[in-house]
Amino acid sequence: MNWKSYAAVSSATVLAGWLASTPPANAPVQTAATARPQRPPRTDASSDIEQQAIRLQARLRAERLYAEPARDPFRFAPARERVDAIERVLPVPDPPAGPIDTAPPAPLVSLSGIAEDTVDGGLQRTAVLSVRQGVLLAREGDEILGYYRVARIESEAVELVPLGTGAPRRLTLGTSRSLSE
Repeated sequence: MNWKSYAAVSSATVLAGWLASTPPANAPVQTAATARPQRPPRTDASSDIEQQAIRLQARLRAERLYAEPARDPFRFAPARERVDAIERVLPVPDPPAGPIDTAPPAPLVSLSGIAEDTVDGGLQRTAVLSVRQGVLLAREGDEILGYYRVARIESEAVELVPLGTGAPRRLTLGTSRSLSE
């Protein structure tokens, strides 16, 4: 086939589709007045259903009485009203008998390793400590995180002293225990 036969077949297809889609010229046109659907006569079952629906709607409307809401989400209430409303909902617990410890918890510290170096003929040790922020290298006398002071570094252990209490704590290599409290 060449391009002329393609054009002829395409034209014939378009013409056939157009002729098939147009309505016949002699078809009667119905207006809205003449095309009213006929309602089926009411039976006892359909009227009974309508009566039941009306009764249920009336009952629902009667139960739904308006009541002033307890709070207005678009307006701030005075402080005393808010406190009273909260106390009505949540009971206020009694204050604790003893003093409350407000000190922050001690940071977690674990011993990862110990490095030894000879400086001026003497042995100097450095503790490799793991904390939440990363790895710290500390020597004797250094402060760690503002909470501990390194008291002593041995070949397989480190002794840390909390700055507040002074009770020494010992971390050893080979254990997965971390220092916290």
